[in-house]
Amino acid sequence: MASVYQHYQAVKGISPTVDEKKQQQEEKKKKKTAAAAAAAQAKKGGDGAAAASSSSSSSSSGGNSSNSRRRQKQREKAAAKAKAAEAAASGEKQTFSADKDKDFADWYEQVLRFAEIVDKRYPVKGMPVLRPAGFYMHNKIMNLLEAEWEKQDIMKAQFPLLIPRSFLEIEKDHVKGFAEEVFWVTRGGSHPFEDGQEYALRPTSETAMYHMFHIWVQSFRDLPLKVHQTCNVFRYETKQTRPLIRAREIHWNEAHTCHETAAEALENLENAYSAYLYLIQDCCCFTGQRLRRPVWDQFPGGEHSDVMDTVMPCGRVLQTIGAHYLGQKFAKVFDIKFRDQSNQYEHAYMTCYGVSTRLLAACLSTHGDNSGLVNPPRIAQYQVLLLPVVQKRSDRSTVDKAHEYAAVLRAAGVRVVVDDSTKSPGDKFFHWELRGVPLRVEVGPRDLKAQQVVLVPRDTKKKESAPAATSEQLVQAVQDALAALEERLRTKAFEHHRTHLSTCTSGSLEEVKQLLYERGGFVRVPFHSMGKDGEEADKLIHEATGGEVRGYVPGEEAPPAGTLCIATGLPAKHWGYVARAY
Repeated sequence: MASVYQHYQAVKGISPTVDEKKQQQEEKKKKKTAAAAAAAQAKKGGDGAAAASSSSSSSSSGGNSSNSRRRQKQREKAAAKAKAAEAAASGEKQTFSADKDKDFADWYEQVLRFAEIVDKRYPVKGMPVLRPAGFYMHNKIMNLLEAEWEKQDIMKAQFPLLIPRSFLEIEKDHVKGFAEEVFWVTRGGSHPFEDGQEYALRPTSETAMYHMFHIWVQSFRDLPLKVHQTCNVFRYETKQTRPLIRAREIHWNEAHTCHETAAEALENLENAYSAYLYLIQDCCCFTGQRLRRPVWDQFPGGEHSDVMDTVMPCGRVLQTIGAHYLGQKFAKVFDIKFRDQSNQYEHAYMTCYGVSTRLLAACLSTHGDNSGLVNPPRIAQYQVLLLPVVQKRSDRSTVDKAHEYAAVLRAAGVRVVVDDSTKSPGDKFFHWELRGVPLRVEVGPRDLKAQQVVLVPRDTKKKESAPAATSEQLVQAVQDALAALEERLRTKAFEHHRTHLSTCTSGSLEEVKQLLYERGGFVRVPFHSMGKDGEEADKLIHEATGGEVRGYVPGEEAPPAGTLCIATGLPAKHWGYVARAY
């Protein structure tokens, strides 16, 4: 990295002196040497991993296919790291090149980097920078959700970032769930705070909001109270962090409500879930499995938690919705009570629910391919790329027509970018396909004569001519193409979900493990209890298969009479959905 002085020279147009040039050359040489050493070390590590795997395999009774696949992935990752280090040493420009099916983790990291969704080079673990393209899509998702909340009279508010320690300690079950994840602020400047307390960077907002709800709610006339905020929360994540999925700074929207009766609270929760389904299935074109979490894995301090788990391309699942019925537990702890219509005091019934950047992660992962992202039109920063195809730079008529078409589409509410740069067509295709623009609209001299454009959807890349003699024809053709692309994305994603839901028919945990590693997604197993007494059985399943009981579907028909729990041999009351999770 250039020094501040070198940067200043470059900005001012000052040429370096002979000595400075010599110093720069020496620094460059040192960097090359260091990068070459890193490449050698990465290669050595890969060889070591392969040797260790080989040794382990030979000492076992033949091993198994899942171990073989893991060893192969270790070798491939080590080779990729060595190649990247060698490229850095030679000064070679790195570009996106990843196989989503063979190594999803590598594809995910690369596509977020090269499509400029996030930048991990900010020097605080778990806090990458959301770049403009990534922030646009996350913010668009939040805006779409906020519009749904407004329809449901859930009003937007903003609560403070700092939460007094005393607030967190009020609800013991709740704080226990976050105790090891809290960031603490212990002083202002060099001085302790006036009240002698420590303050948490909010890990979630229940305690901050409910302190105020206690003040705001006095009568049944104050209900329902429904607020939401789009903000960030902080959790000291100790596991491996992953951009948009597992971070220490989490960007999300959370809603919190108070109601007069349990029935009203539960109805509100269903309405919220419907809004989430619209957001995920209609706007983001994917889906997941709605589950009720087992007691040992539900929201700390709540009565029950309904979630959506989405199957990622690697076969693991990712929670994309969290919706929690709190009953009266938090209302009693925070003394949120009201005079009912009989002039008697009653504690409120409460709910909370939220979505984060995990929703964006699932969306990008579901639809992307080996050329990069494939963005659903409703959240895409640019829905259309207008590309003038010219042989000569002097061909201004074609370029001007492209800008004219862009103005027409923008007036119709379509988000458009025009690329009239001097890059080659191949470079332009690569650049915009990587970034996932849903539709490319090409216009060349022949198209002008024919009064048409060429439409190229990002998912199929199949060219199709469309009439553009009038503004109405152009707008209709583009809107139809975007709608068709949306439907194809949705159909493909729903099929992916359907084909990653299996049922264990043998009653064998070995079959569950095989399904989890070979097919991925969910495996339904007969299970005896989703109460606290089922937790030990879940641990047995995890030890044997690497998966965990993610929950059950309320109202789903129970296993046939006489069916036994796959882990304990007790009578099975539920179908448990087992999966490997992030």
